[in-house]
This record gives sequence, structure tokens and C-alpha cells, in this order.
Amino acid sequence: MMSNHRIRRATADDFQAVMDFGDVLFGLDYLPQRYHSFIDDPNARSYVYIVGEEIVAFCSPHLLDDGTTFVMRGSRVKAGFRNQGIYGRLLKHVYDDFKGTDTIKHDVMTTHSLNYENKRESLKKTHRLISQKETLNYRAKLADVPLPIMSTDDRPQAFTTADMNSLLDSKESCENLFPGGKIIVAWLPLGLLPANLKYMMPPNSFALQSRADNTNVSLLSIGSSVECQRGLRYMCDIFGNDATSLRRHLVSQLYKARGLTEGYVVFEIIIETSLRDIADDIMKDAGVPFLDLDKKTMVLLEKPFA
Repeated sequence: MMSNHRIRRATADDFQAVMDFGDVLFGLDYLPQRYHSFIDDPNARSYVYIVGEEIVAFCSPHLLDDGTTFVMRGSRVKAGFRNQGIYGRLLKHVYDDFKGTDTIKHDVMTTHSLNYENKRESLKKTHRLISQKETLNYRAKLADVPLPIMSTDDRPQAFTTADMNSLLDSKESCENLFPGGKIIVAWLPLGLLPANLKYMMPPNSFALQSRADNTNVSLLSIGSSVECQRGLRYMCDIFGNDATSLRRHLVSQLYKARGLTEGYVVFEIIIETSLRDIADDIMKDAGVPFLDLDKKTMVLLEKPFA
């Protein structure tokens, strides 16, 4: 009976009910740590779908890029309620809720290759492919791994929020580092706008830069972490194609990740295709075992908001 189905805005009190859905992302689910920040974010509206008294679906659309871009985050349906049209009804409600927001122009999503390949033909009818990056995953107790010795002089230069703000003013650097006009940090696609700085440089992120000369950033790495079922998920986003600096960045980010926990770390590298094999060789040399997951690539897609 549809009469006992309803949708409402999610609250902080819904946390445990949503967590009871279980992991939905290869044991790497970020929502347990990010849920409350979604609820508190003025750029987000989170929703739950309820059957009777039971919460059975959740999603958290965000308005980014000064309100011009719609990005869906954290979507999930509880086991036992999937393939019943519930998520479709939830999406319809959400899109209807946002239709009166005249600023929204774009509907953007990132997904992994498994989802993309399964839905490629239908997605090609509605979305255009903006960019694609490789994803490499490794898992170990980094506290037990004898990482390569690195002197202070070898470490890349720190990169701050102020540096990012300045970088956004450099058209040449942005074109080199961020193909497609988007920066994707921790799987979140962002326009190159100062309004997105808090997402580009998440709380407790660790960012490093290398410069090919005195002005242009040739390689940028941003590390950010969340707790997940497999341990600490440390997402290391690499921007640029400067192969000569890559080792220093990855080893520095590994040291940072090792300092965060004595337990297991899933070290996830998101990188341009041209640097994939070099990155893998660096990680093999560092003695960090590869974790084989189905999500081999990250795909950025966009369609007009309607």
C-alpha cells in the first residue's frame, strides 16, 4: 500500500536508521563519517523515504558552484526494499523539490566504472562524459610497512586554502591540472570557483604542490580520509602530469596516512591515465599491497538540470 509511504527531510536523529542499511561501497562507505556534515551543510538537503515507520532510503543532493550545479550524494536503499521503485520515487520527489530553484543549470555526477559500464547505453542518451581518471587501491597496516626514507628537503611544498584560491586565478595552471574545468576531490566534482573552496580543501586534508617553475603548479596532491569498514580510507587525489614529482607526493601522502592510524589503511589514488603505471610501480616499491576492487576508473558525467 502506497498510503503508508512518505518522504521527508532527513534529520540528525535519523543517523542510526540510515547506518542500519549497511555498507554500500566495497567496504569503503564514507557516509557514516559524513552524515552529520551533510545534515548541517547549508548547500545540502537530505531526504529519507519511509515505509510505515521504517526508513528505507536516503539521499543528499548538494547545490554547488554558487548554486548552479546539482550533485547527488550518499544515495542508498535498504536491503529488502531494492528494485521496488522506491529510489525512483525518492528521486522524483527530490527533483520536484528543486525545480523552483532557477539558479540550477547542471546535473553532475561521478561514478565508478562498474556502474558506468552497466548503464553506459542509457547514460549516453542523457549525459555527456566530462572526464575520466584511474583509481588504484592499496591496503595495509602502514604502521608495519617500512616506507622509503624521505628527508624534509625531499617533501613537496605545502599547499594551503590560500594557495588554492590563488591557483583559481591562473587559467594556465587550471587548464593543466583540471581537465574539463572541474576539480574532483574525494569523488566530489567542483567548478573552479572560490565558493567551492571548503570542498576543495576538506577539513583535515593534507595538500602538497610541486612547481615546474616559479609560477605554475605542475603537480598537486590532496589527501583526505574517512573511517570505513576496511579501516581508514585515505583518498589521494593527484592533479597534473608531472611524473618527476609523483614519487615525492605519494610517499609523503603515505607518511601522512600512516600517522593517522595504527590500523589498516585503504590508500586510494585517483590519477590521470598517463601516470597510472608509474604510480603503481611507486606503491609496489613502497611495499603496499594492491587491493583489487571493481571500481577501476572514476567517470565524471553531466547533463542539463531538468
